[in-house]
Amino acid sequence: MTIDPELQSKIDALEDEKLKARILRALTSSGKKQATDEEIYKLILSSYTKAKEQRARLRQWRDDEVAAFAQYFKQKRPEEYIEFLRQEKEFNEIESGLAWGVRQLIWEWIPNLDGSDCTALFSKFRDYAKLDLA
Repeated sequence: MTIDPELQSKIDALEDEKLKARILRALTSSGKKQATDEEIYKLILSSYTKAKEQRARLRQWRDDEVAAFAQYFKQKRPEEYIEFLRQEKEFNEIESGLAWGVRQLIWEWIPNLDGSDCTALFSKFRDYAKLDLA
């Protein structure tokens, strides 16, 4: 199925190559479409824009903040801290119960922290833990 030249020019004008590829895959797939090409384009572009805006709003955790949380974790729950490091080293994965406990500790450390910011700190802390293992 060919794409309308006007829509193709909109797609070509996008800067993000992965976004272009995603839109083109959706428009040229062989499956039955429940929406017009223009509606599909707008939906994908809208989702992309919202996700990009959400990422921009995330708190940017500084290294000293991550280190401060690590120290807090180590002092509050030393056994869990050691277990966290062990799981990170051996499996490069954290068991869900422990991960949830760490998130609860983050919220104890910074009450009312947005869930996305909590997840970002958790991720940065995992990176920090990997460096601690090196």
